[in-house]
Formats: sequence, C-alpha cells, structure tokens
Amino acid sequence: MNMEGYTLVEMAEALNIKPDSVLKRLQKAGIEPISRAVLYEKSALEAIRNVPGKGRPPKAKLEEPAKKPKK
Repeated sequence: MNMEGYTLVEMAEALNIKPDSVLKRLQKAGIEPISRAVLYEKSALEAIRNVPGKGRPPKAKLEEPAKKPKK
C-alpha cells in the first residue's frame, strides 16, 4: 500500500518550526493523521501554515502625532 502525505518532521522542515509545534497546530486545526504511521494529507501543510501562535498578539503600534512647526 503506497500512501502519499507528509510526516511531522517533513512539515516542520517546510515551515521551519519544531515538530512539536506542527503537532499542536494540527491538533488545534482538528486535522487527524491518515495512517497509524502518523502520515498527514498534503493539504494539512497549507491548512496549518498560517495558524497563529499561542498567547496574546502584539499590540498595534501607535502613530506619533505630527510635529508642529516652530515659529
């Protein structure tokens, strides 16, 4: 039986993150492996590519008010 897909390590290398982070993103997205060998469909890589990290997002930077010209 020949199955095509990605392992956690392959996805981690493609996303430049740790395999544990890939697993957490997959779990958060509700994506299950397609085999007992922990093989995921190729579409799973794109599904988790832009999953935000955990924690509070950074605050938006405030724009500085325009300086008044000196008289």
